Amino acid sequence: MWPQPWACVVMERDACIFSGCGRMARFYESRLHVKIALYNLTTTTRLTGGVESFVWDLGRELAQRGHTITIIGGVGPRRELAPGVQIITCPFISRRFWQSLPLLRRAYAEAKLLERLTMVPAAIPELVRGHYDIIHIQKPYDLGPALLARRLSGSRVILGCHGEDFYRGDRFLAHHVDAAVSCSHFNARTIAARYQIEPQVVFNGIDIDLFRPVPSDPTVRRLGERLLLFVGRLQPWKGVETAIRALSHLPATTLLIAGDGEDRCRLECIAIELGLEQRVRFLGPLSRHELPRLYCSVDLLVATSFASETFGIGPVEAQACGLPVVATRFGGFPEVVAEGRTGLLVPPRDPATLALAVQSLLDDPPRHTAMAEAAPAWAAQFAWPAVVERIEATYRRVLST
Repeated sequence: MWPQPWACVVMERDACIFSGCGRMARFYESRLHVKIALYNLTTTTRLTGGVESFVWDLGRELAQRGHTITIIGGVGPRRELAPGVQIITCPFISRRFWQSLPLLRRAYAEAKLLERLTMVPAAIPELVRGHYDIIHIQKPYDLGPALLARRLSGSRVILGCHGEDFYRGDRFLAHHVDAAVSCSHFNARTIAARYQIEPQVVFNGIDIDLFRPVPSDPTVRRLGERLLLFVGRLQPWKGVETAIRALSHLPATTLLIAGDGEDRCRLECIAIELGLEQRVRFLGPLSRHELPRLYCSVDLLVATSFASETFGIGPVEAQACGLPVVATRFGGFPEVVAEGRTGLLVPPRDPATLALAVQSLLDDPPRHTAMAEAAPAWAAQFAWPAVVERIEATYRRVLST
């Protein structure tokens, strides 16, 4: 039973003169009446990506808990909708257009900001009409429209932090959010230094019903005697070049690369120059539902980022499937890999040291097996039930003020 003051608030919530009182009462009375907008342009324009997967999964999990969820993003490919999740898409002008202009060719942050601002004219009416209790954004680029919608509708704004998407003027805007959450302690320190606010650390979540040990795929095993795997977008800072160069020190080893991106052509050329084209296999982009069998059909995952890696969803998924990881000691990787127990950490951009770490595990089957057996239990801490509980706690706190 609630304390008497809360009972009074629930009974009289419609007459409450403070909008926050009614919202908090609805949260405690019935989760069905809490309306949440998950706002992120690329959630509906990309089929893969860490932030994009986070938003889709968070929406599904919150809807299953009875919340009313709307995902607002840019016009893009259709996706299968989770039950109880509404999708609203808005037109925008792609960052590629802005980067084609001479003054913005190297201004990556400004081009992304302009891309998102072009969605605002269509998005603001949706944010205001929705009368959301919570507007949860995933990038500082969206601070402006979210805070404007809060002023017009009374919604509370949560800043989700997944990277270092900073720009001129973001410090002033960030001070006006109701709360912030970061995907790792590494990211939280970065955000605190930039904005002088203390985000709540809420790790990204994984679906352990999907990512779990399954039988290996014989067609994958036939690709090489010893198989390494990289999963992710092919961007220069992902460090895939380091993994390719490490193969020069690893005889009878094949590297499978699952993903696509602007760096693919350059990486293919590097493999040819090193005479490794037969041992580097580009699999292209794969759906999340294809990944568990792939994780369970190789010997090790390599995660080689040297910049902009604040969490590391690939290593977590791999470990949940029982696959040991060799990752760089950078960003969020040390928080998601239990060094010495589920994998190893190595310096970034060091092919020789990466090769030594890989070789040490491949040449020590008992140690490799012990890591594989420990990995799913370690990864279970990142399962969605625990993650969504922490996010709900943040919502609860801001709705009570």
